[in-house]
Amino acid sequence: MKTRNGFVSNSSSSSFVITNTSDETKTLVDFVRENPQLVELWKQEYDGGDTLGNLIKSAEENDFDLLPGDNSCVFGDRQGTTIGRVFDYILRSGGKSENFIWEFDEYLR
Repeated sequence: MKTRNGFVSNSSSSSFVITNTSDETKTLVDFVRENPQLVELWKQEYDGGDTLGNLIKSAEENDFDLLPGDNSCVFGDRQGTTIGRVFDYILRSGGKSENFIWEFDEYLR
């Protein structure tokens, strides 16, 4: 049996499918800007102190392309980023916006 002394985090990550329903390549930044309600849900449900500005900045620092169709994405608080922390929890219930549909895929522990 392994034991660990010191700080042990309860970090997690989850995988999601984000479908870009448009005919154009979009980015993670596009997804965040199109869905400002996600950070508001985060604040309400988890007492998160993050702002839309913080989430956009984190998306810019961790940006990637979301091609038309399905895109597998992993977000988690173990990444140590605002985008990872917020999206690991708030995307789990799924949703839809003008150019995107997102759904939970699996927990990665």
